[in-house]
Amino acid sequence: MFTRFRRTIANLPAEAVINALDLECKMLEDDLAHQRLAQSEDAGSILCFRQFLRMAKFDEAMRCVKPLPLSHVEFYKETIIRLVQANELPKSALEQFDYTFHSILDHSAHGLPSLGKG
Repeated sequence: MFTRFRRTIANLPAEAVINALDLECKMLEDDLAHQRLAQSEDAGSILCFRQFLRMAKFDEAMRCVKPLPLSHVEFYKETIIRLVQANELPKSALEQFDYTFHSILDHSAHGLPSLGKG
């Protein structure tokens, strides 16, 4: 599920990501509510990311309660950078992301991209 989601989001222009994520999550929530889909780590991760984006858009912070897979967090950070660069999210979203997912990022042996200056 996450692989398909990742491919879809990565291939969309930044301006379409938030709406596509909302649509994907509405379908996931409906499938979960009607037991067409069992709760999975992938579904929980995608729903968590949507919640983060909604809050970041309004410059609000959240804490990730449940650890997400590192590969998901890495992709989400890349997506946040794209959205900030396209002015779809405020610049503070990257700091909020690091705050929200710091426990996962702290355990990462990989260097994650940064927004950079300019």
